[in-house]
Amino acid sequence: MSGELWVALISPVVAVFLAVWNFRGVSRADRLRAFFELQERYLNAEVRAGRGLLHREVAGRGSHEMAVLPPETASRIGHTLAVMNSIAIACEGKYVERDLVARSMGRSYAGAVAAAKPYIDHVEQQRGFRPYPFAERFAERLRQEG
Repeated sequence: MSGELWVALISPVVAVFLAVWNFRGVSRADRLRAFFELQERYLNAEVRAGRGLLHREVAGRGSHEMAVLPPETASRIGHTLAVMNSIAIACEGKYVERDLVARSMGRSYAGAVAAAKPYIDHVEQQRGFRPYPFAERFAERLRQEG
């Protein structure tokens, strides 16, 4: 076998090995740094305002009432839920310590996702799929453990 063939065969294996090795090698300091970055996003004024909108404009309403939300409100709510979904993805992927997230923002997180249910149901009816599945799954775990 020629050297070029060996390189072509072995380089993908080496690349996968290095990626797995680097992923497994995430230190506690890296996870803590990631937590602070996620917390900063969660506490951002825009996201905080979006969580407030969830509790004031969405909680306790029917999904059919979500069609009359002003586009700006719907956009802010969607952005907030997308940030919350990314937090849940980071927890599920073990990029951050889930327990730390649960202790610092768990109650707020679970309450906001519960408040968002009519909006999420409405978006599912429009698009044909349930958006923000990671956020809903993570919030449910938080409620069960809390």
